[in-house]
Amino acid sequence: MASRQFSKAHRCTALLAYLVQRALNREVPAALPEHEIGVAVFGRDRMTYFTGDDPIVRVQAGRLRLRLAAYYAEEGCAEPLRISIPSGSYHPKVERVAVRAPAPLHSPLPLLMFRPLACLSSDPQLSSYAMGLNDELGYRLYRTLPSVRRIDAEAPLAALAALGGLSSTTLLEGTVRHDAARVRVSLLLRRVSDGAVLWYEQFDAAPSASIAAQEGLAERCVQALHRYLPA
Repeated sequence: MASRQFSKAHRCTALLAYLVQRALNREVPAALPEHEIGVAVFGRDRMTYFTGDDPIVRVQAGRLRLRLAAYYAEEGCAEPLRISIPSGSYHPKVERVAVRAPAPLHSPLPLLMFRPLACLSSDPQLSSYAMGLNDELGYRLYRTLPSVRRIDAEAPLAALAALGGLSSTTLLEGTVRHDAARVRVSLLLRRVSDGAVLWYEQFDAAPSASIAAQEGLAERCVQALHRYLPA
């Protein structure tokens, strides 16, 4: 909770503490209701709160998944026990993993910096979709690439060059937008040292809020990206 990822993320911290405490007390049913979390953690009124109109639990759960992945990729990389919140569930999963040494900032391995995709709409449903897609992208990048570092959305390119060190360090960023017919994801891969564009592609998908749809789109993006990463 005192880590860089969580020290100022009060809502994510409260959600994580609540879910873990319930799991430790064995109070978690097969499917913990989203409505109950909204009332208990985020102070929503039990009588007037409707999860279909207020996506706060889904949004914060998506942010929590991203912060957990970022924590274990950096500060918590030496932790043998890992907590995750699987997509589609609010039940924490704890697993023991083989600890791998963190990639140094000036690693001989090509480093990919991942800036979470920006949502180009104030629509709460698209915002929730973008959160879920970022979660799926971050998970797949971390699982398939030797060295990945998640960065803050506001970090300028000039500041990233000092962190990357190698000319092979790249930055993946992009946007999510939609209309009545589709969701469009634009991905841009740049070389951090000089800002050169290495790859720019767009991916369209049906406007579905399902986790399976987010998983499928994230998989398409990562598969297409692999061909353009430095060896």
